[in-house]
Amino acid sequence: MSARIDAFVVATPGLEVLVQGELTRLGVRPANVTHGGVNCSLTWPQLWAVHLKSRIATRVLVRVARFKADGFDTLHAGLSRIDWAAWLPPGGVEVTASTDGKSKLFHTGAIVERVAAQIGRGEGAQQVQVRVVRDVATVSIDASGLALHKRGYRGPAGKAPVRETLAAALIAAGEWDVKKPLVDPFCGSGTVLIEAAMRARRIAPGRHRTFQFMQWPSFDPAGWERLVKGADSDVIERCPPVLGSDRDEGAVAATLANAATAGVAGDIEVVRRSASDIELPAAAGWIVTNPPYGSRVGGPDVRDLYDRFGAVLRERAGGWHIAMLASRDTPVSRLHLPLVPTLETSNGGIHVAVHTGTVPQADIRT
Repeated sequence: MSARIDAFVVATPGLEVLVQGELTRLGVRPANVTHGGVNCSLTWPQLWAVHLKSRIATRVLVRVARFKADGFDTLHAGLSRIDWAAWLPPGGVEVTASTDGKSKLFHTGAIVERVAAQIGRGEGAQQVQVRVVRDVATVSIDASGLALHKRGYRGPAGKAPVRETLAAALIAAGEWDVKKPLVDPFCGSGTVLIEAAMRARRIAPGRHRTFQFMQWPSFDPAGWERLVKGADSDVIERCPPVLGSDRDEGAVAATLANAATAGVAGDIEVVRRSASDIELPAAAGWIVTNPPYGSRVGGPDVRDLYDRFGAVLRERAGGWHIAMLASRDTPVSRLHLPLVPTLETSNGGIHVAVHTGTVPQADIRT
């Protein structure tokens, strides 16, 4: 097997550039953005590092072959050149297929049957994907297993939980200075707070995960342990104020439980409080939040909520930076703040944008 791996790091559409930035910081070059992810060439340690350290990526697909497939004969020939035993451990596989609808091979069910038969294994956990575009087949193996947003710390969830990877993207898009306070006045089950504390303390998000590549014949347990120990040595005890509140008592309890599981309970303060009663540290920082959109949670009073919240921010939060998720239905304008959409993506099937800006100092009332 090659010392380098042709990989596609999957990202939620809209978050690709943020994932590219993570890969660049891990020393991955080149890393080229395309819709839904980033194409890159990885060493084996880099493959492991992406899983251990990426906060925003969804999963990693390793491309094991690419060949012309304008019929089942050429598909069979291309598959026969793959050394499956070098990639896959003993056991079953799950094959999925997709096409562009314009290739001669267009029946995905038939492609799945042919690939599964040629690999010669029953159903199992290892996922093999075949994508046919313009009569060219790309065969990939999923290196991740469970999606990377499943950090393992989230138990109880709020009414409209944000994925861990999206919470991390919201923090990154807001350009939070990790030396400054971060406040989430709609904290729900605490995902934004926990992701912020983990980032500030440099805790690797995949530290307590297992991944599918650990079952591959190529996996080096000793090399992985060295990588993990290096990540552990980067962890710091310092954390700026990370403060959350929610009017729902169950949300507060969920945040505390999740923070404890994530190992950051001592880095987060959370209280039961409505957003209109928000209390901010004296030093300006960031308000990073996923408030009710108006389309899933919030009901008919959401406009009043934004009226009140905007008035409170203009009165108390001069100089504070804002990063918040909002849908097309969210009455962002009712905050009367200079916020602009800087990134578009989706959350739970809803089109959302990250709105960022700074509360003007001139709006402070004394």
